Amino acid sequence: MDNKRFIYHATGGAFLLVFLKNAFLTVITFGIYGFWARTNVQKFVAENLEWAGERFTFHGTGKERFIGFLKAAVILVGAVIVIQIIGKILGSINLALASIVTAILTLGLFLTIVPFVIVGSRKYLTSRTGYRNLRFGFDGKGLEIAKIYLKGGLLTIVTLGIYYPWFYSEKEAYLASKTRYGNTNFEFQADGKEIFFIYLKGVFLSIITLGIYSSWFAADLQNYIWNHRSFQGKKFQSDITGGKIFLNAIIAYLIVLFTFGIGLSWAIVRISKLFFESVSLETEVDFASISAKADPTATAIPEGLEVVAEALEGFLAI
Repeated sequence: MDNKRFIYHATGGAFLLVFLKNAFLTVITFGIYGFWARTNVQKFVAENLEWAGERFTFHGTGKERFIGFLKAAVILVGAVIVIQIIGKILGSINLALASIVTAILTLGLFLTIVPFVIVGSRKYLTSRTGYRNLRFGFDGKGLEIAKIYLKGGLLTIVTLGIYYPWFYSEKEAYLASKTRYGNTNFEFQADGKEIFFIYLKGVFLSIITLGIYSSWFAADLQNYIWNHRSFQGKKFQSDITGGKIFLNAIIAYLIVLFTFGIGLSWAIVRISKLFFESVSLETEVDFASISAKADPTATAIPEGLEVVAEALEGFLAI
């Protein structure tokens, strides 16, 4: 059975040019070009990633992201203004009541948009990513992911973090099962108990080794997650090792250190190449049975909501 590895063709020099262009244009446009900059990086990664002789593509644009941001700003800023008006009205009656109601409404607003951002952002990114002239997609629902996060979040807090591996397993299974290539969905089957022991071992040994074991922890987690993913019944495989991560992290650090930061692009590409090329998939994929499935609901607004929400969060905290 022939397994094909992913191949990453990027070079530090090429990525440096992308970085310099993004940095220059973002500065002179006072941050506005940031939407195009993020798109440029994702196009660079996709176009340099190959599997089975074909490269991936990314069809998103900075323009649609910027427009999505503007629409999100209108929606979210408008909602915050309404909440502040309600607070002012209640404040004329009872300041304590106004503070409580305003805090509850603000928290409720941000908690409400989280599932929409998670689902919407994944819809946008997958719908703009292509391979062999077909697009990926995501059919998840905000309410469904909200239930998973609410249950997982509460149980993780109540159990002081112990439940997190089960939460992680359920979340990843949902996201994978709702992600598709064309009209064919991916699969993910994992056991929270197995992930729990990976975390238990990883956290414990990382602490007593002063962080050194974190490279092996990262390798165990990546291998487990990829080895439990499949497509058309064909399994993915990952064989990255902690030793490789540790060695490459040191080399990347030295590159950045001795080049006074100039070598950051080479360091990033080196680490990315390590992780990408550790993954492979059986080549017996039946492309003939896969057909296109467009997603007209995928927009850049959720990504815009995320940006606006982060800005508002910082503003309201002042």
